[in-house]
Amino acid sequence: MKYLIITEADWLSLRDEVLSLTECCMKAFGEESKYTDWLHNGDVCRLLGISKRTLQHYRDTSVLPFAQIGHKCYYKREDVERVLCVKSDKTANTTKR
Repeated sequence: MKYLIITEADWLSLRDEVLSLTECCMKAFGEESKYTDWLHNGDVCRLLGISKRTLQHYRDTSVLPFAQIGHKCYYKREDVERVLCVKSDKTANTTKR
């Protein structure tokens, strides 16, 4: 194990930089961003009551817009709510008959 000795002035400077970075991150990702507007596959399947395969079909047929980062798909909350409303309307119309 190696040790590095720094002066008190350098330590205080480093500490101030870390605190400044922490404050910047809190502003960017703090309480206002606590609840995300993006949902992942599991959340969407649970909210809509559908399988992963049905969700894949929704993506393939552009029923539900999505963004892909790497191999993960994300969906805007308002798009999911729109599909949920359409699905609820169809279910309501079917049960009235």
